[in-house]
Amino acid sequence: MDKTEKLIWEQPWRYAEGFYVAIGIALSGFLLQIAIGNLQLTAFQYPVNAIIGLIFISAILLSHFFLRKAAVVRWLSSVYATVPAIVVLLGIVIILGIIPQFVPYATKADIPHNLSGLFGWYQMTTSWTFIFSSYYLLIILGFTILKRTRRKFIWQDIEFYLNHLGLFLAFMGGMLGSADMNRMRMTVSEGQMEWRAQDQLQKLVELPIAIQLDTFMIEEYPPKLMLVDLESGKALPYNNPVAYLYEGEGKSTQLMDYKIDILSYLPNAAILRDSINTSAVAYLSEGNTHAIKVRVSNENMTDPVVGWVSNGSFMFPHSVVYINKDLAVAMPMQEVKKYTSHVQVFTEGGESKAAVIEVNKPLRIANWTIYQLSYDQSKGKFSETSIFELVRDPWLPFVYAGIIMLLAGSFYLFIVGPKTKKS
Repeated sequence: MDKTEKLIWEQPWRYAEGFYVAIGIALSGFLLQIAIGNLQLTAFQYPVNAIIGLIFISAILLSHFFLRKAAVVRWLSSVYATVPAIVVLLGIVIILGIIPQFVPYATKADIPHNLSGLFGWYQMTTSWTFIFSSYYLLIILGFTILKRTRRKFIWQDIEFYLNHLGLFLAFMGGMLGSADMNRMRMTVSEGQMEWRAQDQLQKLVELPIAIQLDTFMIEEYPPKLMLVDLESGKALPYNNPVAYLYEGEGKSTQLMDYKIDILSYLPNAAILRDSINTSAVAYLSEGNTHAIKVRVSNENMTDPVVGWVSNGSFMFPHSVVYINKDLAVAMPMQEVKKYTSHVQVFTEGGESKAAVIEVNKPLRIANWTIYQLSYDQSKGKFSETSIFELVRDPWLPFVYAGIIMLLAGSFYLFIVGPKTKKS
């Protein structure tokens, strides 16, 4: 050991040692990641994760009570260990935010075979680098909380305990609970009841909860018109495509150098074609589509072009109005404004509930959260099938408790404010 190294590791340890330790722990996880790959969550499901949590907390408590005077324990509760640990974990989280993430149960075939895949960055939350750095920060947080208990209690300590204990509870609950989270996908048809769902391994499993789909409804935005390049199929102009949102019959718009007059509109139409012409007629049955009759003209055209534009459906083909051999007026598929499922949900315990489930408006029942995920997109607005995501996280109460404590600590700090001494 040379003179420089002796100076670095000489007590008291400062920020330099803090970064060496934090980076060393992250590097250990990095090497383990390359050697054995990502953590397999199925091996850490309850009660294994609960036992690990008890051992982890017990080790921190025992170290505090019996080794509190040790230099390492005292240093782990200092700012010199905390700041480097936060910086290193923040760097890992930045990578997590940049690299696309795959679900923890994704197969190796689904993950790209490159350096990011080798390092576990596509599944960062189950990589050993993330796990080692996270638990290192939890150790520091635990010792910091226990160190505060050794001094005389003052009212300002309430904010400290709420924030630090809340963060410890939410962070640890999220880490341990990830192995027990159930995330299922259930497909239900109108008028049917379903209690089977696909798990993250695409296996069909029976659940203690059933969903009956009474009605599924889709609301769409009005149709749009745009100019497309027939060779590339891309909307024009290339750098900034412009579309006209339908406003009513008799209206006109300008798309590039062309004037588009709206002559007629059929919200429920059938597209009819023969060897020469394309036309649209009213059609109120399933599979109908939108059709707009337009007239296209500009200064360089001898005669205007008139025809029907439609985006088609699963029953009828789309229709465009050809301006010339390179350009046409087309109607893209309509954007969905909202899709809604009217359901009745039944649980194994005898609980039942009628509800309306929408995107960002889930239903919570019997420890399950039911999200509106998708529908049969091949049928569009005529879909009679709704796809739900069912999520159950038994550790979520611990996470929520931690978040509530954090909010309470912030509120307490806002109300009381920092105390300043008057000379």
